[in-house]
Amino acid sequence: MSRSFVFLGLVVAVLGQPQSVRAQVSDAPARQLTLRALLDSVRASHPLVAAAESRVRAAEGSRVTARALGNPVLSYQVDQTPFPGGRPLRDMERESMTTATFPLEWLYQRGPRAARASAEVRAAQADAAQMRQRIGLDAAAAYYRAAFAQVQVATTHDLVRWLDTLVTYNRSRVKEGAAAEADLIRSELERDRMSAEAALQSAELAVARAALGAFVSEARASVQVPSVVIEELPLALRTLGTTPALSLDARPDVRAARERLAASRASIAAERSMFVRQLGATIGTMQTGGTTSMIAGISMPLPLFDPNRGETQRASAERDAAGFELAAQERSATAELRGAYDAAAILTARSTILARRDSAGFLARAEESRRIALGAYREGAVPLFQVIDAARAWADARLTFYRTLFAQHQSIVTLIVADGQDLFTTSLTPVSLGENRR
Repeated sequence: MSRSFVFLGLVVAVLGQPQSVRAQVSDAPARQLTLRALLDSVRASHPLVAAAESRVRAAEGSRVTARALGNPVLSYQVDQTPFPGGRPLRDMERESMTTATFPLEWLYQRGPRAARASAEVRAAQADAAQMRQRIGLDAAAAYYRAAFAQVQVATTHDLVRWLDTLVTYNRSRVKEGAAAEADLIRSELERDRMSAEAALQSAELAVARAALGAFVSEARASVQVPSVVIEELPLALRTLGTTPALSLDARPDVRAARERLAASRASIAAERSMFVRQLGATIGTMQTGGTTSMIAGISMPLPLFDPNRGETQRASAERDAAGFELAAQERSATAELRGAYDAAAILTARSTILARRDSAGFLARAEESRRIALGAYREGAVPLFQVIDAARAWADARLTFYRTLFAQHQSIVTLIVADGQDLFTTSLTPVSLGENRR
């Protein structure tokens, strides 16, 4: 047996062994980032989440103002007294009057104002929850983008090493005169092409990790974002609530739209209460000579005209607009929920089949196909292009598997948000391959 055949036998023995999928997904850095750790970082320190929470505090401040009472007005008046430095007035007794006027608008204006402000606070809280969910979805998308870029780089580098070994084998065969130089050139071209592809994919991975760094609290320009780690099983498909209405009630975007409608209704009542803008009760004393008497009264404008009619009309139109926006939001939420569930069901069924780990599994068959093609090439039963085609099919199979798996993970994350559940506290449980496939 020639040395080349002995060498190729070692190649088949080494490259034919299935490698750990987890080891190929991750380049084994010192630190790894999980999806849960990323979501915790987003909830704790993302600037947009903090900005939304600040808007909640701003709305709470407006509510404090809406509930506040008006201050009384104190006045002091002197009558029938000479100018400073002037002569005393004859036959005229000095009169002084001290009064306090208490505004009474709060009796009919404070309630609608407070109701509107409270609804705006609840809307701001729902907006903050929606912002957290949206940033969480964006972070998950960046996470899985970086994960797939890692898979691409690991797969391509594995293929480059495999092709490099094939080049070494063909070079040895050419030196012995047992093979044509065309096979050597063809294998070298394929290796160099895959090396260039690996460089492009490494650049894409760098960009994907940089984008992921925007969601990591401790990320800095001088600090490398850690590699991501992925559960290599599909996530369990969650069942929906008993009725779609319950899911809509839990969605923060729908809650925010409903609270804005409530705020606009309270705003109409507040504008109508402005028909009488100033109402006050006055009490005080009057001193004339040595006599002290009481003063009491009430003041209000004569409501011949309605100066706030335009604002009432504006508030009514805003209420109608808020009602239409709520209806549109409920329609959109229902469609998103149904679409998210259907997509998650389809991807869960397919990824569960692809994730089988026995000898008939998707990745196992791709590895076996590459091994058989290499062995047949060693025996001279197949040409070189079939070996290269089997290697490409192996790489395509791996990328298809992880693309489907990551799409299934993202569909489950999207379904959690569409169903109105909190993405940051809901557990992401991998499916058991022993479960009945959907």
